[in-house]
Amino acid sequence: MKVMKLYGIGSVVVTGTNRGIGLELVKYFSAQDKDTKVIACSRRLSPELESVVKSNDNVSHVELEVTSIDSVQKAFHSVSNIVGDHGVNLLINNAAVKPSNDVGTFICPEKDLDNSFHINVTGTHTVTRIFYPLIKMAAAANPNLPLCCARGAILNVSSTLSSIAIAENSYTVAYRVSKAALNMLTKCTANDVIQRIVSCVLLFNLVQKKLYLILNLLWKL
Repeated sequence: MKVMKLYGIGSVVVTGTNRGIGLELVKYFSAQDKDTKVIACSRRLSPELESVVKSNDNVSHVELEVTSIDSVQKAFHSVSNIVGDHGVNLLINNAAVKPSNDVGTFICPEKDLDNSFHINVTGTHTVTRIFYPLIKMAAAANPNLPLCCARGAILNVSSTLSSIAIAENSYTVAYRVSKAALNMLTKCTANDVIQRIVSCVLLFNLVQKKLYLILNLLWKL
């Protein structure tokens, strides 16, 4: 990552790290710079994630359930103890749910919509709101850096399925609608945090090139 080579990133917090994109992001950041504190957040410690934590001294696991305010607050205190006065340079909101039986508008049950919103939108908002003081702390500690993830940044992982322009069917309606809402939440958050000299960016993933696209976009932050 270009920013890591130029400035170094003190700490990275990633949610939804048990598998998939989240797990690969933890592996990536832990390998890029051993001075970077990588904090992997998830509801439980999967065998794959546990292996990464045990094999990297700069990786810590913090239990986090994004739908529970109490859990997010406890995670905030745990992360605070890890990063200290340096704060959190980069928060990646990756935790999300995609209902397995999410098929069409008139088949999608209300509970799938509610759950998708609860995790993909409200959960992201809760984590960002509670962790924001640590991100501001990092930005204040690096006033001479440009807007980038070495200073202070929030990344929300979305999906091209959230696009209205290319929506040609109603497949995965609950997931799509919740990610579309996440896009607007990200824009609103960006409007607020830019006043604090903090970045807030939306990242889209594609089914077969998720990690590749994310890692190649991160350098621009």
